[in-house]
Amino acid sequence: MPRYTIIKLRELHRYLNNKKYSEKIRYLLEYGYNVHSIINRVLQSYGGIVFNLDTGEYIALTNGIGEDIHRELLIELDRETIHGVQMASVTASNPLTALLGASIYFSKGHRFVFEEEAGSRDEYWVASIQLPLFSSSYDAYIVYNSLYNSIHRAAEKYGGLLVEKTTGLVTIVGGKELGSLVNELSSIGFVGVGVSPIGRNAYRNAFKALQLLIDGVVDGRLHIIQG
Repeated sequence: MPRYTIIKLRELHRYLNNKKYSEKIRYLLEYGYNVHSIINRVLQSYGGIVFNLDTGEYIALTNGIGEDIHRELLIELDRETIHGVQMASVTASNPLTALLGASIYFSKGHRFVFEEEAGSRDEYWVASIQLPLFSSSYDAYIVYNSLYNSIHRAAEKYGGLLVEKTTGLVTIVGGKELGSLVNELSSIGFVGVGVSPIGRNAYRNAFKALQLLIDGVVDGRLHIIQG
């Protein structure tokens, strides 16, 4: 099964309690970006990639990244964050199962968990979906919110996790079960899919596949790149 590493900022809610709402949002954006940058810097040379879930938690695709590297990352994050972090690196069939497993470890007070590799490293599936464009910003806001919710619910049925959403673009991460969803998503717009045991490669391949569709280099509404 693929490896997912979940990182949770400790005691964040206590630090934010006395701040105004606007200050909380600004702080979370700045703080979240800094933490994200630290994690990405450590993992990227090993083929890992991390996503900010905007909840004080991060999920990284970390196949092949050993316990020693995870401990180095933990030490650096403890040094650079206010109250330190909790980290659980688990093997799971999909990211939703990984998040559930990590939350159980965290609720028991574990600061660091590294589950041993179970069998071969399975591939990650990453899907990048282009949403329709609208001339009216108001129409776009209404429709995009509806689409985000629909895609989120559909992805969850297959163990997928919506990790990025911008105007006109959504990215989903999952295991091999996500293969059953991508045809359904292609009814919304072009869908580029990256499949690889290396997280960073799967992410890059998804955007390469999407760009080939947008440029008309390949036919259809769905394109998959493996490797």
